[in-house]
Amino acid sequence: MKCFIAVAEELHFGRAAKRLNMTQPTLSHRIRKLEDSFGVQLFIRSTRSVELTPPGETFLPLARDMLVNLDEAVLLSKLAAGGMSPGGEHLKVGAIDPAAHRLLPLILRRFRNRFPETRLDVRIYDSSELLRALERGDCHVGIMRPPSNVNLVRFRPLVADRFMAVIPRQSPLAARTSLRLSDFVGHKVFTLKRFELSSFEEVHNQITAAGIDTDIGVNVSNTTAALALATAGLGITFLPEWIESVVSSAVVLRPVEELTQEISMGIGWRADNPVPGILPFVEYADRVSRAR
Repeated sequence: MKCFIAVAEELHFGRAAKRLNMTQPTLSHRIRKLEDSFGVQLFIRSTRSVELTPPGETFLPLARDMLVNLDEAVLLSKLAAGGMSPGGEHLKVGAIDPAAHRLLPLILRRFRNRFPETRLDVRIYDSSELLRALERGDCHVGIMRPPSNVNLVRFRPLVADRFMAVIPRQSPLAARTSLRLSDFVGHKVFTLKRFELSSFEEVHNQITAAGIDTDIGVNVSNTTAALALATAGLGITFLPEWIESVVSSAVVLRPVEELTQEISMGIGWRADNPVPGILPFVEYADRVSRAR
């Protein structure tokens, strides 16, 4: 089931195999076994592409739900055995803005459905503020970028986003579905300067190394601001793919063949915090993210 979901989301056996930490032949064999057991073809494969068949598209949301329900059953059994089921405690949840658009709602819905008596206080922070809030105990769990200096905070990775080209719709590159870095030479390009996050620095360095001149007249260090500039038609930029949930029709998102950098997001918490809802929330976050 996990193999099917990975291939369905990546639409590429090589990337799905890397994500699952297995070889591509092993992954292909497992997909064939699944198709044989169902008696239907789930994917259309060619040397150039992988696509879901209509039965595959029907099965994908059901497969995600089945995995979450199975993981939830295992988790609840463990919680019952360890006597750590949440009750009426007050759980303070923090998140950075990218998490609020996709990942956090999924986690909150699953957690609240199972533990309705837990009182939830949800707040949005930037990454550095969230880390300090966790360290101080002002926040119990946080959906955040990997901290460079964890100190008292434990961190578990949950998801990773690839970087995508954000192209104003009026740009001639907007009509292209396949792009390489060399295609951006001569176009107005700016980069997001968040070099405290290594992924953004790596993207900037790769872009300049490809001979692309970045617009020195644009200085932006916030994803939302960078998206606003691209939406206004002031240039092309490169941002994590989570923004697909908030972009307008004024821009298009396109993958770039050589741009393989990813930026991860995970959950942080203090292991010495006694609030009983923390560890169940961490486990739910882990299971929901793996079923996406």
